[in-house]
This record gives sequence, C-alpha cells and structure tokens, in this order.
Amino acid sequence: MSPAGRRLALSYIIQMNDQPWWRGADPGHRLTGKRTFVTGAGTAPGGDLLGIGEAIAVLFASQGAKVAVADVSGERAQATVDLITDAGAEGVAVVGDLSGEADNARCVDEAVRALGGLDTVVNNVALSGGRGSPATVDLEVWERVMAVNVRAAMLTARHAIPHLKRAGGGSIINVSSVAATRALGAGAYAASKAAIQALTRDWALIHGRDHIRANCIVVGHAHTPMGATDEAGRERRRLASLLGTEGAAWDIAWPAVFLASEESRWISGVDLPVDAGATATTAVGIHMLNRSGRTDGELGPSIPPSTSSTSPVT
Repeated sequence: MSPAGRRLALSYIIQMNDQPWWRGADPGHRLTGKRTFVTGAGTAPGGDLLGIGEAIAVLFASQGAKVAVADVSGERAQATVDLITDAGAEGVAVVGDLSGEADNARCVDEAVRALGGLDTVVNNVALSGGRGSPATVDLEVWERVMAVNVRAAMLTARHAIPHLKRAGGGSIINVSSVAATRALGAGAYAASKAAIQALTRDWALIHGRDHIRANCIVVGHAHTPMGATDEAGRERRRLASLLGTEGAAWDIAWPAVFLASEESRWISGVDLPVDAGATATTAVGIHMLNRSGRTDGELGPSIPPSTSSTSPVT
C-alpha cells in the first residue's frame, strides 16, 4: 500500500473509532457498491436512542453502501439521512406508507432512480400492538399491525425483486422478533413476525435460482425505542439471556451487514437469532444461571436440593 493509501486507511480507522457502532477492529468497506432500501429507518430528530432501522441504514452507509431511507415521516427519514451524511456517507430519503401498494411502488421506484439500481432490501418497518386474547383484542389495531408488519414487507419484496433480478441477484433481509417463537403475549405483533419468518423461507425457495438470498434476523430484547423500558425492566431482560448483557440497535445492524455482504453468499432461508442466547435455553436454564451467579463454567442444580428420599430430577 502506498504512503497515501496508508494515511487514508489510518484516517478511516480513527474516524470510525469515534462512532457508536465501532467494535474494536477495522471492518473495511464490506458493502462498497451495494444499493440498499431500508424500511422503517427514520430517526426521531434529537433522539438519543436509535432504532434498528436507523442503525442499519447508518452502518450500511458507513460500510460503503448507498442507502435509501424509507419512512412514513419525511422529518424522520431526513434525520437519518443527516446521520448518514455526518458519517461521510451517502443516503436519500423516500417517504410514504409502505403498506399501501401505490405508495410502496413509488418509494421503491424513487430509491432505484436515486441509487441507480437495487442490490439489498431490509424489511424492518413494524408496529407493536394487538396484544391480548382473541376475545378482546382491538380488531382495528390487529389489522393495522398486520398491514404494516406483513403487507408492507410483501409489497416491498414485490416491487423490489424485479430490480434485484436486473442486478443479477441480491439479498433480502427481514427483521423478526423472539416474540414469534416464544410466548410473550404479543398478539398481532407475534403473529406478524412469525409470518415474516415463514415468508423469508418461501422467498428463499422461490427466488434462489434468481440468485436472490432471503434471510431473517430474529431480534431479542434489545434496548431500542420499541423495546424501551425502565431500569428494572432492562435488568430483567438482561438476566433473561445467556450472556447477561444488554443489546443495542448496532448489535442487530452488524449481522445485517454480514447478510448483505458477499461473505454470506452461500446462506439463504435462515432465521438468525440475535438475542444474547435468550432462545438457546429454557426458563429452567436461565434460573440455574441467575441462581448460581457463577462465571467459571459451573452451575448449581436446576432445583434446590431436596430433603426427601426420592431420586433427584435429571
């Protein structure tokens, strides 16, 4: 590498070291040349807690991708574009209700014209709500959650796939939740995220021979605007995982970088849990871990020692 090239690389490392997504090693520009459409990627102006869509959009751009930030709010979309610009990267805002067919088609078309094509789609937009028993759930809320969380993803894929084909292939990354695989009383949100995981596998099958990969990130209890809670709630969620640590939106954005990059060229149809190991065990395992408080690899029994003469439970 020339001296000028070394200076440029060092400047990049120093710049990235000051960014909140930094993970301790120069990750390079893994998405150089990629053109990406990220849904639900708006940022609350002046907010100090980034959501998953915003983090993905900013990190993709920092990795060399050109990013279209899609959101129902023009102000929020532009706020994310401003973050991308501040990171020295390139982004464009597209605004519309992606659950509507006309708006969705227009947004994808605007993104394609601005970026010069499309290689990657991230279906992130989502609403929570629609909790409770089928006997009492608000049907209007249920239908709106399903429209935003499932219909919008389907329509985005519908309008984006022809452009991915023209590019010679690409990557669709869907964002789901552990609520789809574990009972958390999430109602419509859980159902919508389970549908997203099923669609991921279907799209991987149907479009694999078009060189289009489809994968799903299954998000755990990350500290994001949608998952925000009080300090006691954050501690309970932290202790519900194997790692015992709290995740942020950047911890979901990095696996998305991998799934968008050529590093994952042989991976499709996968549900990737990003949850600090929360879904790798059961409530009993978590109880053992938290009860023992050990960090040296030794765990206590799954139940307190019994004083009866019966054999221990194994």
